[in-house]
Amino acid sequence: MPPETDTKPTAHAPARGLVAACAVVVVAFTALRTWVAAAGWFYWDDLILHGKAAAHRLPDPGLLFADHDGHLMPGGMALAWVAAHVAPLDFRLPLVQIAVLQLLAGAALARMLWVLLRGRPVLLVPLVATLAIPLGLPAATWWAAALNALPLSAAMAWAVASTIRLAETGHRRHAVGAVLATAVGLLFVEKAVLIPVVSAAVLVGWWWVGRSGSASPRAIWRRTRTAWAAQGAVLVVWAAVFVVVVGRLGGRGTFGEVEGTRPGFPALVDHTYRLAVIPTLGGGPWRWDRWHPGPPMADPPLAAVLLGALACAGVLAWSLATRSRTGPVWLAVALYPLLSVVLVAVGRAGPDTAAEIVQTLRYHAEMPLVLAAAAALALSAPRRGSAATVRLVTPAGAVALVALLVSSAVSTHTYRQTWADQPSRDYALPLLEALRERSAPLFDQDLPLEVLLPVTSPAHRLSSVLAGVPGIPPVAAWTTDPVLIDALGALHPAEVAALRTIPQGPEPGCGYRVGSDGARIPVDGPLIDRDWIVQLNLFADSDGEVGVRLDEGSEVTAPVSAGLGTVFVRVEGGGTGLTVSPRGGVSELCIGSGPVGVLVPR
Repeated sequence: MPPETDTKPTAHAPARGLVAACAVVVVAFTALRTWVAAAGWFYWDDLILHGKAAAHRLPDPGLLFADHDGHLMPGGMALAWVAAHVAPLDFRLPLVQIAVLQLLAGAALARMLWVLLRGRPVLLVPLVATLAIPLGLPAATWWAAALNALPLSAAMAWAVASTIRLAETGHRRHAVGAVLATAVGLLFVEKAVLIPVVSAAVLVGWWWVGRSGSASPRAIWRRTRTAWAAQGAVLVVWAAVFVVVVGRLGGRGTFGEVEGTRPGFPALVDHTYRLAVIPTLGGGPWRWDRWHPGPPMADPPLAAVLLGALACAGVLAWSLATRSRTGPVWLAVALYPLLSVVLVAVGRAGPDTAAEIVQTLRYHAEMPLVLAAAAALALSAPRRGSAATVRLVTPAGAVALVALLVSSAVSTHTYRQTWADQPSRDYALPLLEALRERSAPLFDQDLPLEVLLPVTSPAHRLSSVLAGVPGIPPVAAWTTDPVLIDALGALHPAEVAALRTIPQGPEPGCGYRVGSDGARIPVDGPLIDRDWIVQLNLFADSDGEVGVRLDEGSEVTAPVSAGLGTVFVRVEGGGTGLTVSPRGGVSELCIGSGPVGVLVPR
């Protein structure tokens, strides 16, 4: 049975000044990361999520439980739906979401440190260091990644703190908090399955360093077992839904599909530690590389790697010299990145994947929180060593923290410069401005390769990106003014390059006369099965519509006006002729000669 009273730690009573200091730190770093995020725009998965969400009038299960490249993220889908319907292609709303999620993650981190360190002012050190190092920066400033990473960090920190409080007090409200945190985390990313694992590891570390007082492992288990059982039930339910909805680990590729082209596990481990995690622990990497359309990747010089290794060695030496029983804590932390490597190897490393994928850092977004928990356990462990050692270490630690902040500031600045290079923004903003001055519909077309690759189909199409945007003409299968769009969003007049031709018909002054039952009109050669643009030069007896289809394809309907006119129609399929049918009040048409082919700049 749990204790009857909630025995709260009293050695360091909560101080308003310390709470205010924590709030200032969290708000300051939220502002910093929002400033970095504001340099970017909708990028890759952002556009995919926006297109998916805009296609659903309501946030129905078909959207919320959609398989997003191997992710099950109904919470993230709900936030994407809000952005797509409240302010389509307006990056200010995603920025607000990033800021709010960062505030929540920062507040949860501060709470976790407060619980582990019992409200001691020293908690400000791991709080500042955790929020400063660039390890969590990319995932917190790319909207789609932030929808996964920030809720995961917030949920993990909350669950850890609630688990420790549950072990201290046995009060069921803390069990509820831990279980709800796990459930909420799973609404945003499948990596939240690690929340109970991390919570259990921190709990064991908390007991190991002696913070549990006189509580035995059996007493701790008795107080926390209900929470573990409930979290297990949550994981079972989530796993069942995941198997039904997604049914696989990871995205389009799987590890090892093509022998010889996939990154090996040793290469992933090497890149993770040497080029991703270790440099950031010294405030690196200072330098970022980018291969469009990919995201920024850490590209640390040797000095940044050495500085990170020196920082790790310094913290380890301080911990072992001044605190008892902290060695196993740091060993567990050192092994933690391997979990992310395994998840990448299983779920993300395919035939077109390079080992550099881990250098994007987004697969290690919750690692700073794990480091913060370990630092808090070390700070709370029993002291050892002389007072002279403490007097020597304290100023050295202050200098090291300042150096870390300076190094991290350099990396943050250079990351922002790299992140500001956004081909999607260079394409979409001029395009939207041009479309607001246009009335004729647009043909659908592929986005520039720098924005989205065809592998993301159908998200790489103009219709997906522009879905739901008000005040612009629709993307349709017909137009009276064909245009092509370049990589900078400029509209260029286009014409049909004739690969086949509708020949001149037999009736002088009319060509092919088409009555109310429609008529098949031959072209001067066979058409293979693909998209074709048909230029219909016609005369209609009244306003209405015309239906057009190839021998092997579906009908497309386009509006026509009485009299002479030209309409361009996109049809799919193949064959040797077109079937043209009057619709919507038109009883008779005359069809003249015209090209069938593809659009080219005029």
